Amino acid sequence: MKRAYLYLLASLFVTLGVSAQSAERKLAFDNYHRYYNEAAQTQNVQKEKAIKKYRDFYAEQAHRKHTMKPSLNLQGILKVWRDDGLFEDMALKEKEIMESKDQGQIGPYLEEAFTRVWTVAEEFRAERMGVSLDRSVFKKCQKAILYYGNLEVNRSNRVHRFHPSCFGMPTAAVNTYFSFLKQMDAVERGKSKDQELIDACDMLKVIGLQAWTQPLRHDATDQNVIQLDRFRNHVWWVGGNALAYRSLLQVAIMYKSIPMIDLLGEVAQRGIDYTAQNIYKESFWTEGCTADGAGWGHGMQCLIWGYPIDGNINALDMLTLLKGTPWDRKLSEQNVKTLFNFFQGSSWFYYKGYILPFLDRGTMAYKPDKRDVGTLKMVRKLLKDWQDSFTNEQLSELRRFQKDAERYVLNMDGYTDGIYSGTRWFFNNDKLIKKNSKYHIMVNMASVRCDGLESATNTADEYNFYPTDGMTLFQKRGDEYAKVVGAWDVTATPGVTAREGMEKLTPVTNWRGYCSMHNFAAAATNGGVNAVAGYIFEKMNASDKEGVNDKGNSAKENEVLYGVKAYKSYFMLGDYLVALGAGITNYQPEMPGMIRTTIDQTLHESQVTAMQDGKQIPVGKGVWSFFVGGKPVWAVQQGKFAYTVLPEYTKNASFVYETQKTDWVKRNLSNRTKKDLPEQVDILRLWIDHSQTPVNDTYGYVVYAGEGLPATELPFQVLRNDTLIQAAQSKDEKVLEAVFYDSNEKLVSGKTELSVSAPCAVLVDDGKLTVTDAAMNRDLKEIVVTYNGKRISVEMAQGAFCGKPATVNL
Repeated sequence: MKRAYLYLLASLFVTLGVSAQSAERKLAFDNYHRYYNEAAQTQNVQKEKAIKKYRDFYAEQAHRKHTMKPSLNLQGILKVWRDDGLFEDMALKEKEIMESKDQGQIGPYLEEAFTRVWTVAEEFRAERMGVSLDRSVFKKCQKAILYYGNLEVNRSNRVHRFHPSCFGMPTAAVNTYFSFLKQMDAVERGKSKDQELIDACDMLKVIGLQAWTQPLRHDATDQNVIQLDRFRNHVWWVGGNALAYRSLLQVAIMYKSIPMIDLLGEVAQRGIDYTAQNIYKESFWTEGCTADGAGWGHGMQCLIWGYPIDGNINALDMLTLLKGTPWDRKLSEQNVKTLFNFFQGSSWFYYKGYILPFLDRGTMAYKPDKRDVGTLKMVRKLLKDWQDSFTNEQLSELRRFQKDAERYVLNMDGYTDGIYSGTRWFFNNDKLIKKNSKYHIMVNMASVRCDGLESATNTADEYNFYPTDGMTLFQKRGDEYAKVVGAWDVTATPGVTAREGMEKLTPVTNWRGYCSMHNFAAAATNGGVNAVAGYIFEKMNASDKEGVNDKGNSAKENEVLYGVKAYKSYFMLGDYLVALGAGITNYQPEMPGMIRTTIDQTLHESQVTAMQDGKQIPVGKGVWSFFVGGKPVWAVQQGKFAYTVLPEYTKNASFVYETQKTDWVKRNLSNRTKKDLPEQVDILRLWIDHSQTPVNDTYGYVVYAGEGLPATELPFQVLRNDTLIQAAQSKDEKVLEAVFYDSNEKLVSGKTELSVSAPCAVLVDDGKLTVTDAAMNRDLKEIVVTYNGKRISVEMAQGAFCGKPATVNL
């Protein structure tokens, strides 16, 4: 009686839903009939034969089976599955969930139902069940498809029907369809009179089509989804969100649609290309590989290991599936160029078996072990399926990459500086990296040209507030930070100038992260050991930019983040990094909290000593000043890095090594299922205090990355540190580095004179001059540098490579 009552309620609810949402259901079925009929009217004998082979293939092979994760196992599903097709355990909650109109519950609820049907369908595909012998189960499949399908197609399109509606349910539907291909074929040939089976076949195709139709874009492409523009200029329809998670090709094969497959071949090939700020509107995809060798996802944020790889490898997968068919395509010269640029660039974000932290929203998920570099699977695929697309030299590089990557060391010795090692400016991502076999340094700057790093409460990292605020990381092994972020005070992120107050931060979902409101960031490097970089930092929420359609819930939250401005620069001189800050001002001095610049917050794993004038001073527990007897000391961690401050620019600086409790679950909820999480960790923290009310304050600090101890006398001198120019020079005057915030200013120091015609970063090194436009100005054709009376015109890169360093011989 109770079951009958529940079924009556549920049926009544569906009837009411159909009535209330008939427009949505009508649109779904109209689209199905339209695209199915268009497919039937397009004829090509060879392509039709190829589709038949694909259908036979998918009748035996599941697609994206790794996503088939129902909450119950097979026996559990069968136990709660009623004769009317409803799942008993779900029916009890259904009315409440559906009436709540909470899409965060409704989508996953319906996806669970379709995934359960798919799980059972796989038993039929594998012939562990049979349509005749297990007739009752087969009927339950049909009833469930119709019942839960009706709930899905009647959902409002005024909300964003994302993950479950466009990824999960279509994948379950297309797999269920092909698991019963014999019965589906009979329906489509008019050989079946089983109306329920006919309706179920229709419903599977309706749900499957959502891979192409959902979420609605509310633009012209909703009127015709089989067009190139459907897969351009929208975060839901480019990169990984386009080709990786949507079962597009499989739905096209289900529909026997030649036009769909024609389109997908072109989308896959054109998707293997790069984008950049200055070709953003012209790029085929606005996410994926970037011209600098890195990549974007969810806007202009450096998610190099996620969306760019997912988009590219699935484009390659699709092109591989089309090999030997009428849709066969060869990799173009631009495809090859893009892939090699990405392999080379991505290697800088990986060190000795470890992924660099804060390049995705899962850094704080505890993963202590070495991992393959993400691009290795792409290289393997190219060597397996696409060797005919490459020259012998390119094949040699791919094989070398694979060999190095499989040993967790991407040194790639013998290649020109700046390709796999040395220094490299990722101009589309505001990142300067130095990489060699001894150490790795990353300076993660910020500008309004890039987005920050996303965070998401309950599903990903919850404290990604500072990674693109000038975060500066120093590593010799590759996992120094991965082990300590669970105990980090994130307001003391290394390299960042910020207001203290970890306890004041509230986790938010912010799909664009945080950036600087200023259009100034540049680094000058010719690929060698020396480089210079600088930017103007004043924090803003990247979700506040125009055109952001996935803002999250971060607006007006966490005021502690804002109101601090600083001019920050970095000078890589041999094994030394010099960091300068100027113009440090707190525009909200009434807000509690000291303004501080953190030098480092790293793993404490060996003896820490202080060194002054070549003499070592034992360091014990507690906070130590960087000044002893009025003179600065080096804080040295044995076998790691050494740190000191420049007294002419730094007045109050300290360091401490301490044991801190971790809170891994607070940082990323996925850690709750992990065992052996470290409960505490030893941390070495070094910082500079600016007081609560700094106005135009400065700092200067030095990090020595070489072997042994730093020289007693610094091998360089700072020439200037203010809001107009920041500059440093080697003592032998062979290397000069400068950041010009104002092109009307001239750098004069002793016999050295340097001026520029536009804001930029300048490197004079080994008879070469390197200049980088700090504003990425597409209209700027050249920067004129006047060096010791000599006028030198340096052409700026154009198009996709605008913002790339330009080097000329002096």
